[in-house]
Amino acid sequence: MTTEKTPKKNKSTQVKESLRELINQPGSKHGDILPSERKLGEQFNVSRITIRKAMEELESEGLIYRIRGKGSFICVEKIPQKLNLLTSYSEDMRERKLAPDSLILDINSIIANSYISNKLQIQTNDPVYILRRLRLADGEPMAIENCYMRQEIGAIIAETITNGTSLYKLFATKCDITLYNAYQTIEVARLTNWERQLLGRDSPIAALLTKRQTFDTNNQVVEYVESKYRSDRYLFHVELFAYQPSR
Repeated sequence: MTTEKTPKKNKSTQVKESLRELINQPGSKHGDILPSERKLGEQFNVSRITIRKAMEELESEGLIYRIRGKGSFICVEKIPQKLNLLTSYSEDMRERKLAPDSLILDINSIIANSYISNKLQIQTNDPVYILRRLRLADGEPMAIENCYMRQEIGAIIAETITNGTSLYKLFATKCDITLYNAYQTIEVARLTNWERQLLGRDSPIAALLTKRQTFDTNNQVVEYVESKYRSDRYLFHVELFAYQPSR
């Protein structure tokens, strides 16, 4: 009678499983920092290359996140966003007791191509404004947002917006705009190397790309926004109801 030997796990897999146990143990909280690669290498008596491979796999599984220059952190929860309400990013974060923040990357006047002009319901080659921002929660980068606005709206926003300011609040207070509804799609997208650096990601991860067209009470397009959210930290929540055919 012969018995099959269980294949021996490689070192990076052993390290990954040990770290997974550490992450999942009672008392671990989101945002807890993990030991450095050097210390983990000494602890497990393996090379930093082995540690790095294990960490990359844990990151791809959404169990940790890494911020360049700061270290690796435990990720035990994702931030949900309901899709049945038109809310701002700041409102979403505050509802979850997280501190929202925004860093303006740039805001410029550009000439609209056919795609953007169609989304804003203007003429091709009309001037528009694009506002690029890095969105954060409790200081952690969450998303990169590109917001396109018609010239008359964008010019006001360009003069008044600052880091951390709610764009939707400026629409109401500076532009006298009341938002009414929006159409939004969600798809999977890749992060460019530049986007990965902004979001503090060392290894490739997928992003959740949202495209939103927002209207005011006069059925005029106020903004067209494309945002890339970290898939390891964000999820979208939808409530569905059974279809009730009319009788």
